[in-house]
Amino acid sequence: MTLEGNGKAPTYAESLGGAVFQIGVFVWVWLAKTSAGECAWHPSTATCLGDPWTRQVIITLVVTTLVWLVSLRTIPRMGKSDTSIVDQLWNLVPWVYAWHWYFSVASPRLLLMASVSTIWGARLTWNFFIKGGFSGGEDHRWKEIHKWPVFNTFLGWEIFNLVLVCFYQQLLILGFASPAAAVMGSAEPLNALDAVAAVLFLLLILGEAVADRQMYVYQTEKYRRIRANEPAGEYARGFIETGLWAYSRHPNYFCEVTMWWAYYLFSVAAGLPLINWTLPGPLFLTLLFVAPHASIELTEMLSSRKYKDYPEYQKRVSCLIPLPPHAKR
Repeated sequence: MTLEGNGKAPTYAESLGGAVFQIGVFVWVWLAKTSAGECAWHPSTATCLGDPWTRQVIITLVVTTLVWLVSLRTIPRMGKSDTSIVDQLWNLVPWVYAWHWYFSVASPRLLLMASVSTIWGARLTWNFFIKGGFSGGEDHRWKEIHKWPVFNTFLGWEIFNLVLVCFYQQLLILGFASPAAAVMGSAEPLNALDAVAAVLFLLLILGEAVADRQMYVYQTEKYRRIRANEPAGEYARGFIETGLWAYSRHPNYFCEVTMWWAYYLFSVAAGLPLINWTLPGPLFLTLLFVAPHASIELTEMLSSRKYKDYPEYQKRVSCLIPLPPHAKR
């Protein structure tokens, strides 16, 4: 993508292939490295429903299938499935998973993990609500993707909705929540690394909350002035570049990605190796934001198309990691 936002859309094969590959990695790791493999090779009530992690995998697959079926309800009216239902689940399910595992195998560490993830979920749900996220409107990025070649065909979009929007995203959420499952049964007491992970997670929630609040206040005032036909003043450029947004063009994304690496540290604190079976979760979440043609690049393309001064902001301010800005030219 160029700074001007004249990005080239990824091919259908690139998008779908990336999702299929990552789904394959999740399936391989979970079958080879977790109790889910025992259920797959020797299915029984004990191996499949008696084990909390495997039970959650099965529940997730069933719920995802139901979500996909519900998303099809808009085809007669809109000519395509509804992607908004998946967005509405994003901030609700990770903490539900954590509490499921806590009530299955209670421990102080799991209580801590369930608590901090609940704080994250409550904060993100409130932010989603005040922005009208539960009204059923479709994210503007899905609307943009629907214009791309093959994505704009009925079959192309419905396969994309099934594979990437529904199954890939729900497996990804289960993946970055999986450190809570990995600590079940650990004999390691709470330790300094748990404290580091919890403090980092909470600080990043705070950072994300500040960034989202700054954006909400800016956009609210900008559109109030437009509706009132008042001079735009400091809002004339159309996009926020103050507060945390003066150091990163996406401070909320930075906090969101980084906090799940902090969550991963809980698995290490519980005695698992530094590189363990839960690693694909935060890794693939990071790629969802920073990989070519992924969320950040798409957002950048739309912003630079909408705001004529955005390329100057791109040159001056770091994309993701908060850094001191370059001087205005």
